[in-house]
Amino acid sequence: MGGLSRYNTGDAGLVEQGVLKNKLNIIDSQVLSDIETILLNDSYDFFINRLQNKGLVFDVKLVFDIHKFFLGTLYSWAGSIRKVNISKGESFFVPSVYIPNALDYFEGILKKNMPIKGDNKSIVVKKIALIACEFNVIHPFREGNGRTIRLFIDLLLLSIGYKVADYSQVSVRNYIEASIAGMNKDYKPMEKVLRKVLSIQKTR
Repeated sequence: MGGLSRYNTGDAGLVEQGVLKNKLNIIDSQVLSDIETILLNDSYDFFINRLQNKGLVFDVKLVFDIHKFFLGTLYSWAGSIRKVNISKGESFFVPSVYIPNALDYFEGILKKNMPIKGDNKSIVVKKIALIACEFNVIHPFREGNGRTIRLFIDLLLLSIGYKVADYSQVSVRNYIEASIAGMNKDYKPMEKVLRKVLSIQKTR
């Protein structure tokens, strides 16, 4: 899911054939994608270990810490707010100048809608769908937004006794359609996706 930029930006932050400029000077999109996959797996290991040993505070700072750890090896802008406006297809994300205010709003969403142990699955699904969709609208990073928020959500799920989300249970098309619907504050499609991908860990 990495390598080629998937956004329309009009900026000069790309190299040959749309491959993002990176610290390792990689210009092969498949190689870059493979490295990003390895870095994402390393990020899961690192943050799950932190969750198990020290615990985590689920706030906007954690989102930025995840992004920096995940992509910091490759990109100088990892963990920083994007400075360009981006769109995907007909979807336009929050203009870069308004991202700080949007993140303040998102912080409030997290505080008011943080799922906790004891919430039934229906409540967890509604809260996670809101968090996922509202973050998607902001898209604060130049790249890696989806993978970052999914890792954040997986850590949150683990903290309340769920397994990490199994997105193999839904099609990429359904997930994308749910994300687009969420940009118009229609969270039902994302809730439907999450009902399929979330499951509680079995206790011994």
